[in-house]
Amino acid sequence: MHRSPALDAVLFRPTPDALWELRAELLEAGDTDPELLAVVGAFHHFLSSFATATTTRDLNHLASKLDISAVGGVVLEQMLERAEPHDLARRVLTGAISEGLMVLASRQYVRGAEGEIAALLRDAAWDLYDRLWRWTSGVNPELGADERRRLLEALLGPLRSPDAPSPVKAALAGRLYQVLLVGQLDGR
Repeated sequence: MHRSPALDAVLFRPTPDALWELRAELLEAGDTDPELLAVVGAFHHFLSSFATATTTRDLNHLASKLDISAVGGVVLEQMLERAEPHDLARRVLTGAISEGLMVLASRQYVRGAEGEIAALLRDAAWDLYDRLWRWTSGVNPELGADERRRLLEALLGPLRSPDAPSPVKAALAGRLYQVLLVGQLDGR
């Protein structure tokens, strides 16, 4: 396949929409190679799911910050209402406890969203391992299975590491999908 705006977009600014356009170009050109279309589809799924998961996490994080801010508002509201000192202390305490529990609950949504991102990255590592194994078996059949495994483990290690930050993992997964895509197109 020749270079096109859709391919350039996928390689330099990958988005689900860019992959949609690339798939349309491939099909229009009559390129229905199942492995190529599967890589395009897997890359699209990864980008789309990652965008959704990070948006959810970011919105939950914002909601949590708003909940934290609301605690101050509740306390201020309680303090501004006329009441006996012992009633004021009781109302401020119960309001702060109630709002504090809401904050803790909203933080759990953030943790849940981060768990979804981690699962998506684990799934990407799983998918990439299989695809890279098959692709490298075709382009370098002389490489022994034990060496291929060692190299793939090293390459995908950061995706599986609990210490690597999610943005680094996502960038690595995206780059590997791009390599697979170019590798599939290069054979044409």
